[in-house]
Amino acid sequence: MSGLEERERAVELYFTTPMTTAQVVEHLGYPTRQCLERWLAMDSRYAGHMAKPIIPLETRRRAVELVLGGMQQKQAAKQLGVSVGAVHGWVRAYRKGGMAALQPKNRNSAQGNKPADSRRRPSAADDDDAEALRRRVEELELENALMREVVEVVKKDPGADLR
Repeated sequence: MSGLEERERAVELYFTTPMTTAQVVEHLGYPTRQCLERWLAMDSRYAGHMAKPIIPLETRRRAVELVLGGMQQKQAAKQLGVSVGAVHGWVRAYRKGGMAALQPKNRNSAQGNKPADSRRRPSAADDDDAEALRRRVEELELENALMREVVEVVKKDPGADLR
């Protein structure tokens, strides 16, 4: 069996059975789990299923507030349980683009801290309607976050010009 045939066999076994990546590797005796996950990541049926966890907008906002309030980034990161690099990136993004820049970019952002379900497989029900709804939810979440920011500004300076 050629390398390409082995790859196709492993990927098809994953998609046609309820096996996990580790079980597919154990069943076939090849490749490594990491290699199979790379192969799956290249398959359009698996797109988006290996996303890293999304840090909720509220946590991002809180991190920025702490740092802008005078706390060191390292302390803010420790307090919120996130990496210093993430806090640094959020503060930089906030300074450049405001609250809108803190909005998670991943399509799973509406799920907050809930990890992506690595075994969820695309089905016929996952069509354009579901994607349109996801996009609309993300738009509404962004609009809601922006409105909260406006309220915060007005609370701090009631005479602020809303334009």
